[in-house]
Amino acid sequence: MISLPILQIKEIIELLGLEDIRCRIGQFNTDILPQYRPYFEKWLTNRDGFITMLSGSIDYIGSEDVVRMGPFHNIYCLVQNKFLIENDFNHQNLLNSKLWYSLTDGVVNEAGWSGSILATRLNNDQRISNFLFQNLKSEVTRTISTRVVNLACLIECRIWHPREFVFLYEILDNVAMNVQSLLGDLHLGEKISR
Repeated sequence: MISLPILQIKEIIELLGLEDIRCRIGQFNTDILPQYRPYFEKWLTNRDGFITMLSGSIDYIGSEDVVRMGPFHNIYCLVQNKFLIENDFNHQNLLNSKLWYSLTDGVVNEAGWSGSILATRLNNDQRISNFLFQNLKSEVTRTISTRVVNLACLIECRIWHPREFVFLYEILDNVAMNVQSLLGDLHLGEKISR
């Protein structure tokens, strides 16, 4: 039987604190509004608990332990938005983005995002592009993706150790900032009279 390493949420919080990023252990019944709880339960109520972000563009960070060709942790960064619906193809075309890249002899030739309007914004964000070109050799960097879930945009990645999440945090928060900016520009859910 494989002994699964438990992700230490407290260690992530301490490491983020060293970078002046404010956060704390989340309390599901007080931090999450009642209308969000049924939808966020899947992402935030795993064994290790979750993190409530007090600064930056990410609202909550959850995790899930996975054993598939070795143990690792899926990390779920939620950017909540009461108008997002998982099954809406327009919302998927707006936010679902995957990372693509090509390497030759360990050197990045090309890198970017595809799949959505958000992908176009991420491709135009110089900080994100610079990070990708400098860090695509890191497996954790190559696991980043975004997708719509009910009432949120989910930014996912895969890590093996808390330090890897802290390494990715700035890029993940940058992606979240682009999500918020895009959703703010579109005014989802509002009826516009013509």
